[in-house]
Amino acid sequence: MNLILLRYLLKQFMLVFFATLFVLTAVILLFDVIELLREASKHEGVSFFNVGVLALLKSPQMIHILLPFVFLIAGIIFFLRLSRSSELVVMRAVGLSVWNFLLPLVIFTLTLGVFDITIFNPISALTAKQYERMEERVGLSRAKLFSWSEEGLWLREVQNGGALVIRAARVRQQDQNVLLDKVSVFEVASDDTFLKQTESDLGTLRDGRLTLHRAFVIDPVAQSGSAEDAVTFRTSMNLERILEKFDEPRTMSFWRFPKFIRFLKESGFSAAAHQMYWHELIAFPVFLISMILIAAAFALPPSSRQGKTLARVLGAILCGFLLYFLSRITNVLGMSSSLPMMFAAWAPSFIAIPLCVSVLLHLEDG
Repeated sequence: MNLILLRYLLKQFMLVFFATLFVLTAVILLFDVIELLREASKHEGVSFFNVGVLALLKSPQMIHILLPFVFLIAGIIFFLRLSRSSELVVMRAVGLSVWNFLLPLVIFTLTLGVFDITIFNPISALTAKQYERMEERVGLSRAKLFSWSEEGLWLREVQNGGALVIRAARVRQQDQNVLLDKVSVFEVASDDTFLKQTESDLGTLRDGRLTLHRAFVIDPVAQSGSAEDAVTFRTSMNLERILEKFDEPRTMSFWRFPKFIRFLKESGFSAAAHQMYWHELIAFPVFLISMILIAAAFALPPSSRQGKTLARVLGAILCGFLLYFLSRITNVLGMSSSLPMMFAAWAPSFIAIPLCVSVLLHLEDG
């Protein structure tokens, strides 16, 4: 294929793509601002500047979700423009097949998909964390007194006018018990005065009670310490609450998944949601290619009748949405182990791409 023609097609598609991305992002951003303003009206001291920054911090996550539809709509517009301007007819007249002018689009889509999961995804995960922190700081959500990661667990819990600060280097599940390794419990008064510290190599959490075995209690007032067989604290922390506090897969960097999944498995917790999302990210570039092929299958057939053009556009959009919803269904089936996770992540693309290729072959060769 002529390099000049390839560059021309790629340039035209990129213009349509980024224009579509800008418009859809602006619309979503506007709705986010309206929703945040509605929430801010219930709280005092939240400025319009805070709302704008929050909306911007949230937008990278929305861009990732929008990308399949951006490629679908941009592909439809691009192929219809080729048909209407007779450029498609000219290219076919000089012997170019549909695969020749699909090649630059597929290369661009694959490149952008890889960029999204390897570079843009860590950025969007970081902005999602900043969004949560700013939301807490301006008062739109309650501060999360529970911090959980591979480095361990921190919990601050208000009790009887004071507070308990619990730290565990490692947390693991054993049946319905939660075992905590290298546990430290700090007892703090209501004025944040440090009262007592209890250390243990092993703690057991069950039925709202945290028991530290073979504990060592340090009293800073008396400047003394004592060994105890067991020390028990009442706490609202339980197995369900710990499971709820795992980082959402969408707020995690692509590069962090292997380590975090391994950590969850070693701790005895379910890693299904994180594994499924990680497989989906790996399959994401190919999923974007399937959207381009859907656009080509519907928008490339020549027709001078406006009614048929509108029907093809609606058909392409409908098929794109059906493919997206199919990916959500297979995602749920993968997390529930009804389907192998890898198959669930790749199945929508592997269903759509052969079908679209068959339609394009039929259009090309009759």
